[in-house]
Amino acid sequence: MSLLAASGIGEAIQNTVVGLVTVFVVLAFLVFVISLFKYVNKWQTGKENAAKAQKAAAAPAPAAPAPVAPAKPAGPGTMASSRVNIADEVDGTVAAVILAAVAEECGGNFKVTSIRKSN
Repeated sequence: MSLLAASGIGEAIQNTVVGLVTVFVVLAFLVFVISLFKYVNKWQTGKENAAKAQKAAAAPAPAAPAPVAPAKPAGPGTMASSRVNIADEVDGTVAAVILAAVAEECGGNFKVTSIRKSN
């Protein structure tokens, strides 16, 4: 009886060792494959650059556009003396958001300092 128990334990230990070795071999393989991912990105970038260079060589160079004078930006405080009347139905935070959107669309460096309800 003890001989059967010993052979069962030996077989269990052998199966455990084979299982652990298999797991660590697969993990080492996965680490190796993941370490190669950095080269895949370089390879893909190289292919894209080669395709762009090929297109650039085949296409004629476009004519340079005429220079355009830059628009003069509005300076800060250009609306400082202006008064904006807001109807009683509009909340102050809504008005601030609307004024900020208008200022952003106008392209100036505006800053809303305060919102007061007009009487």
